[in-house]
Amino acid sequence: MRFNPLIFFFVLSTTCLQSTFCADSSVEELAEKVRQSIVVISSADRKGLESGIGTGFVVSEDGIIATNFHVIGQHRSFTVRFADGKSYEPEAILARDEKRDLALVKIKAKGLPVLPLGDSSKLKLGQSLFAIGNPLGLEFSVSQGVMAATRDVDGIDMIQLAMPIEPGSSGSPVLDLEGRVCGVIAIKSGAAMGFAVPINRLKPHLENPNPIKIDHWLTIGAIDPEEWTVHMDGDWRQRAGSLIASGRGTGFGGRTICISSRTPPEDKFACEVEVKLHDESGAAGIAFYYDGKDSHYGFYPTSGALRLTRFAGPDVLNWSILETIQNDAYHPGEWNKIRVDYNKGKMVCSVNGTTVIEFKDTRLSPGTFGLVKFRNPTAEFRNFRFGDDIPQTTPPRRLVSKVRNMLEAQDLSKLPPLDSEFFKELLDSDSRTPEVLRHQAKLLQKEAAQIEKLAETLHEQLTLQEILKALNPEKDQPVQLLDATLHLSRLDNPHLPTTPYLRRVDRISSKLLKGLPKCATDREKLDALISYLFIEQGFHGSDLDYYHRSNSYINEVLDDREGLPITLCVLFIEIAKRMELPVYGVAIPRHFMVAFHPEKAKTPTLVDVFNSGKIITLREASEISGQSLDEEDIQPAKPKDIIIRMLHNLYNVAEMQEDPTSMIRYLDGILAIDEEAAYNRAMRAVLLASQDRIDEAIRDLEWLVNNEPPGIQMPQIRAMLRRLYLRTQNP
Repeated sequence: MRFNPLIFFFVLSTTCLQSTFCADSSVEELAEKVRQSIVVISSADRKGLESGIGTGFVVSEDGIIATNFHVIGQHRSFTVRFADGKSYEPEAILARDEKRDLALVKIKAKGLPVLPLGDSSKLKLGQSLFAIGNPLGLEFSVSQGVMAATRDVDGIDMIQLAMPIEPGSSGSPVLDLEGRVCGVIAIKSGAAMGFAVPINRLKPHLENPNPIKIDHWLTIGAIDPEEWTVHMDGDWRQRAGSLIASGRGTGFGGRTICISSRTPPEDKFACEVEVKLHDESGAAGIAFYYDGKDSHYGFYPTSGALRLTRFAGPDVLNWSILETIQNDAYHPGEWNKIRVDYNKGKMVCSVNGTTVIEFKDTRLSPGTFGLVKFRNPTAEFRNFRFGDDIPQTTPPRRLVSKVRNMLEAQDLSKLPPLDSEFFKELLDSDSRTPEVLRHQAKLLQKEAAQIEKLAETLHEQLTLQEILKALNPEKDQPVQLLDATLHLSRLDNPHLPTTPYLRRVDRISSKLLKGLPKCATDREKLDALISYLFIEQGFHGSDLDYYHRSNSYINEVLDDREGLPITLCVLFIEIAKRMELPVYGVAIPRHFMVAFHPEKAKTPTLVDVFNSGKIITLREASEISGQSLDEEDIQPAKPKDIIIRMLHNLYNVAEMQEDPTSMIRYLDGILAIDEEAAYNRAMRAVLLASQDRIDEAIRDLEWLVNNEPPGIQMPQIRAMLRRLYLRTQNP
């Protein structure tokens, strides 16, 4: 059995722990008393959904909870719930011990019933023990057993227990018959066996705290504090270019506001956002002229209608509904683009390009701009924009008319091929064409499926054009690797804005340079970059969710500060480039890392960004890769190869998830960059045929037959091509 502890940090204050139990108490009596000090810890995944459940226990009356590190998750949100039903959000991570899988958490509470800590060094073989926790989600269950042995498990001293242990027991206290905690359950091994961390290993963390505030700890879905500020509480998260607001705020009507940090315009402006309500009983939209306290205007959908409101104070007496209107241009349950154009008090409010409200009001003074949500239902926002004069992004009528006419004139019983004149005309017309096509798909019931596929293909081709443009710049221009990786993310996230992430990387680089002396050496710059990313900002390798597509999206790596070796390297390289540091990416088998190579240095210095920016030797790199490496293997990875490797990573995840549509999309990307990738072309042909995209499969097979690339089993390719020819003749 292999011990697999899960990640990092720790600690805060000390308290006097006094036993409230008597030596002659029965297990039943002890369990009833202990139960009050046991908590259920529910952790969330990258999307904010519950992903795991574990146990914790109170070690200080002022809200310190002990548990396993893997129970709280790596930089993820979690909640703490007691047997009486009271739930708490954590305030801080007081201690985290990766090696022994321990953590201390602080919640905002007083007068909690404390479990006294015993002395694990005095445990005896065969001594009776019991545990209380949440095995298999069966909350506050009691298990009895004995101490079986003390063991060295992968270099860690552990208490071996002979008692039933199931998933959900992690973090449970192991107690003696005087009610003193002797250990913390960490590992299950068989139905009636497990291991616990000796409680003496927890005590130093209580005595020497090193607290981390929860807003610094939570990187999964955390909004960028330099871009947004939350007012009136509420839960705001960032996911794949969207902001998600949930829960009630503390403002009137359950109001919560998220304000942009950008400088606002005053007398004349336009403000726009796309919003989607998860439940039409909620309300969410644009807030403008916000004074930082209670006053602002709001334009938002609510209960299927559109409403313009003025909030001039904290309560209902200061709330004025300027106008409410229902309009068919608003589509309940879908993404809707809402917009306000303001000119010296005159407000023109529109939804999806249709004007619905015109009103004049000058009661409020100029202020900041942002997003507002009311009541309990969740709302999502994307593509928020404001400025003195922002162009309309709703497709113009002429484009809608043009696309409709083209569709009516085209036989859409099957998807037009990419090399057709029809597709080329769409591709060259307007970047908003995919949006028009999606709208038309809703109107044309019989042809909706084919139009949606056309829109997706068009988006993919436009995005691949952007990737190729970034990888193949004009003469004397550098390759834009960060742009290419952001557009790669847009393959799966078509509404992802790239500019905020480009600005963020520029901002990080400028901040680091400003904090360094002008005479700083390259090595000092490198050390500052490593310290900032991995210590101060908490960027880390994704050990828990390694095979997750989010790890290959550079925007989500920036948002969550978690990623694969290659995406963390891209981020590291791009910041270093802006700091004029001589670094490059190195692709070794099974891993990706960064090489720092100043001109005067004979050999490069290797940085393992997946392991918190650790400086490693060539021998250590060889151990990671599983094969012997020499200096010739430490060559700069080409930007094209980096993007192709990222596409292969996405392909592998899609393959595990049995998602052929995504697999084809990633192969499209690989072949757009390297059309000579014969094996990938053969794989795409097989996948296209399995999805009944026969004409496209035939084109790939014909390319292989005409070029006869080495390493491909041509007899099988020719046989498959003959079968597909027969299918087209006898459909």
